[in-house]
Amino acid sequence: MSIVVIISHLWKYYTASGSSIAILKDINLTIRRGEIIGIHGPSGAGKTTLLKILAGLERPDSGEIIVEGYNLNLLDDDALALLRTSIVSYIPQDYGLIDEFTVYENVELPLLLIGLPENERKNSVHSILEYMGLRDKERIKVKYLSGGEKQRVSIARSLVTTPSLLLADEPTANLDWDNAKKVLELFNKINRDFKTTIIIVSHDTRVLEFVSRRFILYDGILKEVGR
Repeated sequence: MSIVVIISHLWKYYTASGSSIAILKDINLTIRRGEIIGIHGPSGAGKTTLLKILAGLERPDSGEIIVEGYNLNLLDDDALALLRTSIVSYIPQDYGLIDEFTVYENVELPLLLIGLPENERKNSVHSILEYMGLRDKERIKVKYLSGGEKQRVSIARSLVTTPSLLLADEPTANLDWDNAKKVLELFNKINRDFKTTIIIVSHDTRVLEFVSRRFILYDGILKEVGR
């Protein structure tokens, strides 16, 4: 299996009250294609920061991050934005949807940003909405959807550009456990059907039941744990 992500000696600091605090400490991680990685940790442990660094939304203070052969440290902001439209897709905890847009318009947005022709956009959006079981809701504004439906729309939007790496930030945090399980089972289906490599971060240990490798992030230190 080929390697999708290599993180080497990653450090990230924040400044608080004039002091420099390490939120990520010497993180080392190698992820192979097709793996589902689960990272558990309490709020404030640095989980979101780690995902944002992998998505090129934040920069590390030191260390190296390689995604699909690209050294993120060497890419400028425009190149990182292009990476997020082709290789990496980040699903924020708050879904990141535009409430006044319809389901279709939200899912179409990444394709508009890369200038895909209208007929290709339409085919891609309809295909992923069909896959996600959302085709009958495509003309409904997102603000009228349930939490579980919004999460599926957010996942659909992340998949429409066919990324090889999917980053999910607390994808079950706003859901009851029945809907949370459906979302986690959906990630496993996506992994099987598209061979997408997936990283899920969560404060809920139950999420780790649905992944192939488990990690704990605590006090800035990442450790792999067994089943």
